[in-house]
Amino acid sequence: MYLFVIILNKPEKLTKVLEVMRKNGSKGATVIDSIGAGEIMKKFEEDQPMIASIKRLKEDGFYTNKTILSVVESKEILEKIAEAVENEVGSFSDKTMGIMFSMPLNMVRGGKIGRFDKVFE
Repeated sequence: MYLFVIILNKPEKLTKVLEVMRKNGSKGATVIDSIGAGEIMKKFEEDQPMIASIKRLKEDGFYTNKTILSVVESKEILEKIAEAVENEVGSFSDKTMGIMFSMPLNMVRGGKIGRFDKVFE
């Protein structure tokens, strides 16, 4: 199993990304509003506490990214989803799109994938 992560710098493409993921094998995803530290530093002076900066950004509705998290069952499904996302919304080699990556998981319990009570590979 894998954790598939997309940090999408173009939030207007979120709905399309989620549709493509679902059509290609994702059983669900969590979407989190996010902002890069660089954006915070551009907006506020460096000597201002980061927590205060983040709170002010939230109040101003200044989130610029959507972070998508999805647990994917196999490498084949993971690769299929990643390829389909890029085909439908654009290449992540374009640095303005964001970043897409995955990490292997050695334990998952609950969720739509199923219940696992032991470590697996």
